[in-house]
Amino acid sequence: MSIDTFKKYYNEEKEILNNELISFNNELVKENNQILKENLEYFSNLNHNGKMIRGTLVDLGYFLLNDNRGYSRKLALAYEVFQTSILVHDDIIDKDEKRRGIDTIHYSNYKKYNDMHLSNSIAICMGDYGLYKANNIIVNNYSNDLNLSKVLNYFNNTVLNTIKGEILDVVLPFKSKNQSIDNDLLEEYIMNIYRLKTAHYTIIGPLSTGLILAGCDENKLNDIKDFGEKVGIAFQIQDDILGIYKDEIGKVIGSDIKEFKQTILYSHISKTDYLNELLEVYGKDITDESISKVRDLFKLSGSFDYANNMMNKLYDESIELLNNMSWIKEDKKELLRGFVEYLRERNK
Repeated sequence: MSIDTFKKYYNEEKEILNNELISFNNELVKENNQILKENLEYFSNLNHNGKMIRGTLVDLGYFLLNDNRGYSRKLALAYEVFQTSILVHDDIIDKDEKRRGIDTIHYSNYKKYNDMHLSNSIAICMGDYGLYKANNIIVNNYSNDLNLSKVLNYFNNTVLNTIKGEILDVVLPFKSKNQSIDNDLLEEYIMNIYRLKTAHYTIIGPLSTGLILAGCDENKLNDIKDFGEKVGIAFQIQDDILGIYKDEIGKVIGSDIKEFKQTILYSHISKTDYLNELLEVYGKDITDESISKVRDLFKLSGSFDYANNMMNKLYDESIELLNNMSWIKEDKKELLRGFVEYLRERNK
């Protein structure tokens, strides 16, 4: 089965990447200045135990055109360091206290100093530091590669797209809550967030960066962009559904409700008669009762079915696109099919 083929590949890559991260983290904390050392240790402690799906996709992107899986590994490492760095900033924005099972950097410092401004400032610096370390990894390991400038340019554009998506994600709930966004345009705004913040950051960016290192041409990159956009949007819709209906997702239950998260579920219900009832609890402190009510309203309004059907349609369409990519060998298509099915069957 395709999914088993991908899982085998993924588990192999994950173990190798984890070892790369351990080596990177050990070097990172070799610092004489005690203040710097303490805070770099916060970053290194956070910089492991992730899913490493993005780093795996960097290697898979390279592998689509070149069988030498090892050559792209430092690029995959750079993407994982970028991933950690952007999450440090994301944790500040979302005021999260836990990430990957441990205290977030800003919360660790808050417990130490009892000063939120200082704690956020330290975390911002650590996130920035990690972003430039990621660039450093690429330059230091591929300085003689003819594709270096293209890789760096695409990598940095992926970072920029992620930040643009985050800006929209931060501002849209405020504007929606204050009724300064036309409900008819809300889904379009949400889809832009899904494209920029999830599809580019999670799927298109890592696959394409690996492909560019392998010397990929523009037509192939466009194919992967079309494929990755559908997979990425489906992935985010699925994440939004799990964020409401799955209790074991790994984050605070109902956090999307409290944050007035703008999702396809919300944009759909905003056009129904159930909106006013939802607004009695959506965007407010969460309780067991409010979570249950939101779940019921999304189902009664048809919003759950609407989102679920869109997710599956996009996953199906991504497989159709993949099947028509004649430049990818069949055994490697099998890996990508397995990846899509791996995402589709996840429950967290």
